[in-house]
Order: sequence, then C-alpha cells, then structure tokens
Amino acid sequence: MTEINTPIRVRFAPSPTGFLHIGGVRTALFNWLFARNHGGQFILRVEDTDEKRFVPGAAEDMMRSLEWVGMDWDEGPDIGGPHSPYTQSERLAKGIYAPYIDQLLASGHAYKSFTTEDEESQMREAWVRSGNRPESFRFRGPDRDWLPEQTMEAEAQGKPYTIRLKTPSNGVTSFSDLVRGKTTINVNNTELYDLVLVKTSGMPTYHLAHLIDDYLMKITHVLRGEEWVSSTPYHVILYQAFGWTPPIFAHVPQVSRPDGRGKLSKRKDDVATNRFWERGYLPEAMFNYLALQGWSYDDHTEIMTPDEIIQRFTLDKVQASPARWNHEKLRSMNGIYIRKLSTDELVEYILPFLIKSQLISPLPTESERTYISQLAPLIQERMEELSQASELLSFFLQDITYPEPELLIPKKTDRANTIMFLEKSHIKLSMLEVWEKDAIESSLRGLSEEIGVKAGLLFNAIRVAVTGVTTAPPLFDTLFMIGKDRVLSRLSAARYTLNSHI
Repeated sequence: MTEINTPIRVRFAPSPTGFLHIGGVRTALFNWLFARNHGGQFILRVEDTDEKRFVPGAAEDMMRSLEWVGMDWDEGPDIGGPHSPYTQSERLAKGIYAPYIDQLLASGHAYKSFTTEDEESQMREAWVRSGNRPESFRFRGPDRDWLPEQTMEAEAQGKPYTIRLKTPSNGVTSFSDLVRGKTTINVNNTELYDLVLVKTSGMPTYHLAHLIDDYLMKITHVLRGEEWVSSTPYHVILYQAFGWTPPIFAHVPQVSRPDGRGKLSKRKDDVATNRFWERGYLPEAMFNYLALQGWSYDDHTEIMTPDEIIQRFTLDKVQASPARWNHEKLRSMNGIYIRKLSTDELVEYILPFLIKSQLISPLPTESERTYISQLAPLIQERMEELSQASELLSFFLQDITYPEPELLIPKKTDRANTIMFLEKSHIKLSMLEVWEKDAIESSLRGLSEEIGVKAGLLFNAIRVAVTGVTTAPPLFDTLFMIGKDRVLSRLSAARYTLNSHI
C-alpha cells in the first residue's frame, strides 16, 4: 500500500433520507478507524442535497447511531469546526458553492442545459430505435456547444435549466484505489455522459457539492462504498477542471445480503441501526462485528477491543470482494459480549426491556432491582440479545398460565403419572423448613428414588408446572428464586389444570 505521510482527514457524509443503514455505519467505522490509527481527524457532514427524499430527524438518528456504536468526530454539524457549517443546505445558503459553479461555466467545463427530462427520454428512445442497446446511451446535451448568445436567449425566455459537466468526448480518465492495490483504473471518456451538477432548483447535486466540500475541508482520503467507483471518473474530471489535486480514493466492499444475492437493503432487510439497539445489541459487539465486515486482522482473530482494532486497522487488509452479512454470527458475538458483563452492568442493560414489557415498575424499586440482580446470572449464559431477558425472566416476575395443558405431560409418561409427580413434589417441598437450593435438590432427588422414576422425567414435569415453559435456567436455582409459596401454588395449579382440561 502507498505510504501515508500527510495528516489524515477523512469524512463520513451520508444523506438524511431515512434511518441510517448498518452498512453505512460500517463505512463510517472504516473511516473512523483509519483516522484514529493514523492520529488523523474524522469529519461528519450532512449531505442534504436530495430535497425530495429528505426525512426530518434522519440527521439526528445518524449521529445517535454513530455515537451508539462508539464513534466520535472532530468536526460536525453539532460541534462545529473551522469549516462550518457542516450541512450542505446551510452551505448553499451561505453562497459557498456559487463561485465554483461560475468558475466551471466560465472555463467551459460546464454548461447550462435546457434539455427537459421528456426531451432526454425522446433522445434515449431514438437511440434504441437506431438499433442500440438502452444501457449504451450516453447523454451529451445539444446545448453543450451553444454560442453565448443562444444560452442568453434561452435564459431570457425563462426556460428552466440544469448545469451539466461538459464531459470530454475523447481520451481516458484514470485514478487509483487503495483497496484495489496499485493498479490504475482507466475509463474511456466515451463511456461517460454529461452529468448534472446543479438542479433546476439551484441545488448542487452530490457530485459537485461533496467535491467542493472535500476540497475546502482539506479531505485527504475518500473512503466510501464501492458503488461510487463508477462515479469516480466524473469526480476526477471535476478536480482537473478546478486545477485541484484529488484526494486518495479507497472504495470499500459492499455488505451483501446473507444469501449473497445483492447488497444489504433498507427495503428488504431489517438493517436500520436503531433496530439493533432496540433488540439489545451491545455497542462493543456491533463495533467488533462491523469492523470484520470487509476487513480482518488475520485468519483467526475475531474478538477484539476497540483499541486493538484501532491499532491493527490498515487499508491493505480491507478486501475488495463483498462482505456477507451473517446475522447469526452477529448474535453469537453479542452473546460473547453479554457474558463478559458484570452482574451490575447486565442489570442496567436489561432493566429497560423489563420495564417496556411491564414486568417491573417504570421506576424500579430497590427490592425489584435486588431481585433482578439475583436473577440476571441465571440467564446470562443463554442470552444473545438483551431483549430476550423479558421472555427468560417472565415466569419469575409475573403469574403464569398453561395455554397448552398437554405440554405439562413430559415425553415418556402419561397424564396420571404427571399428576402423581406434581402431587408428591408438592408434599415433599411443603415439608422443607429451610428454602435453600441444596435442600430443594436433596428433597427432589430423594423423591425420584422413592417413586422409582428417573430424575430427569420428574424434574421436567416440575419445570413446566412451575415456569410454564419447557426450557428454563437450572431447576433448583429456578425453584429457589421463585420462592416456596409460589412454587407450591403453581404445582397445585398445574395439577388442577391436568385434572380439569385433559
């Protein structure tokens, strides 16, 4: 990889057209890691040039999503910086883009195009009727070579116009990409078209606005998704038109769907970043997983702290091929991080989910907190998402029902035997003077021997009767934490259900 000597300045500049896609967070993370690895600066910018798709609140969601994963920024819309403002609509209002647009027009690198969308469609249809493939159509405005008088006349008539790049009609445009090695990418200019730089509304498009902003904000490296590779020749042509040195480009791989068929999609996949914290993913786990979406340290190391990833992150280890999203792997990694939490940390993380499920008070009492602290270790090994805490703890925190009474009967036994198991368990446990885990275990194992039944069969009947579910934390811990009175009450209720409904 090319040696890097200059102070690094990178940016993440998404469009606020909806909730931030987790793939966008991955791209932001690569920028952030690259900057932090080199002691550089990470700039956050809002590129709201797409007025029609603008979503109120999306910029705030973007910042919250980045913060949640663990990223900060050195300059941005909320904290300002030497190149304020950091929102493009505000930069437009300040007139920042106007002189550069005028410069392109004056130098002949751009022109005012009065061709309407309908007229462009007609040109495309005529191209196809001539026997050409639709995808080979390259728009070159008929007004790109107008005399100044013709342009002035059209303007005087009030005709709306866009401003387009006057793309060279011959020659080659070349650029390099750090992710793709030292190979120069060459594009014949005949394959390009006259790109819209300014809309009829006067709003510059992404292609022009981001480039001016990158130059003014002294961006040294542009790390972005590989979908922008095809646009890079236009950006290089613009840099040449302004007489500016382009930044160094690095197009990171897309994050593809789990089946590998296409890019991870907002419309098809549940990948809005806020959905992950809603389901109970730890930011450290998401940070770790996203770093591995297109980058690896070696062929076996996966669990790393943010500091370790910062120290190890280099662009030469970013792959060019797509990274495949694997939700099960993410869940598994989240489980690893959940098991690393202290009990106090775990309690603080799961309390909001228990409150949302109305299993505890909106403002938990001290006794509720104490009880949850005792329960949390019982489920810690079983969780892969923090939201699972509500289901795993529900039978400790609220009354249970038996919507499917037949589930009370364990496999390899019948109704009559199950009723007998529950009745004798009730008698045995009611005789305990001290409600402790060891005493509970000793009593029930003794019962198993007395009635001549395998312990597993007896314990399964008790488990479902007391919890309402077939899988739960270890039985004796569960019985101890539910408490003697509730255990005896549930054993009676289950016995009654079997007698009444089956």
